[in-house]
Amino acid sequence: MTAKRILCVGLCDLDIIQVCESYPVEDSDQRSSHSRWQRGGNASNNCTVLALLGAKCELLATFSDSEHFGFALRDLERRGIDIGRCVVHRGCEIPLSTVWLGAASGSRTIVHSNPDLPELTVEDFERCDLREYSWVHFEGRRSAAEIDKMIGRVKAWNEMTEPKGTVTISVDLEKPRDSNLLLIANANVVFLGKDFARFLGYNSSQEAVYGLRKSHPGSYTIICPWGSSGISALDEKDQFYSCGVYPPERVRDSLGAGDTFCAGCIFQLNLGKRLQDALEFGSRLAGLKIGDFGFDHLKKKVNNVIVVL
Repeated sequence: MTAKRILCVGLCDLDIIQVCESYPVEDSDQRSSHSRWQRGGNASNNCTVLALLGAKCELLATFSDSEHFGFALRDLERRGIDIGRCVVHRGCEIPLSTVWLGAASGSRTIVHSNPDLPELTVEDFERCDLREYSWVHFEGRRSAAEIDKMIGRVKAWNEMTEPKGTVTISVDLEKPRDSNLLLIANANVVFLGKDFARFLGYNSSQEAVYGLRKSHPGSYTIICPWGSSGISALDEKDQFYSCGVYPPERVRDSLGAGDTFCAGCIFQLNLGKRLQDALEFGSRLAGLKIGDFGFDHLKKKVNNVIVVL
């Protein structure tokens, strides 16, 4: 295991989750089978999975000083996730996601709110000492222009220190926004989400990886998971890779499955593993994740994935 940390840059919020037999009918009154609070946000979930895998990781996010955000802080601290450079904004509300999990179908429906918590700035990012990291992973958010400046800081650092101090840059492009395209040029690894790929006009993961390479040429790796259809990838030399999925007998909780896949791939690639092995590991890990609620069960089952590989 490398002594340097993996830094994940993005959102930390609070998820309030209700597990229902089926999606609630409008204007109805029904009980859930159970409910829970959970710390969420893509980058935050990435850190949760990385920590469960035994990686040294750090989260850079903006925090609220609201009483309810204390739940998220305590969970980060108990997991040993470094939050020392996170930015606290006074008097702001906590970003909140209300999540309905459909037990019958395994679906998850999310309604998100973020009334006034500011996004990270490049000045916030400059508090991070890049000497401490082997990998920096950026969650694509609506503040893409600011994130692009952060990526530029890492690129400049790499150019000054290569090859000894090179930091790998990855981006997670999930939401259907044109601004996500700003984040591709200087990345080493691009996680191309299905929703964003469809927004760009692609109809399969294979079409998406080849299409993105054509529209945005460069020597970076593209990884595109496409739900039950599997995963396609192109490495920096345009070698094509693919991987199937490994669903459990019953899907119980698909919330955070994509974040689990990304974290699994990053974990493996950060160790110097082959791209094909990283795809297989991430896919199997995501399959384990959706078979039970939350993330903690992964710690007990991850050895099963390593043995298979």
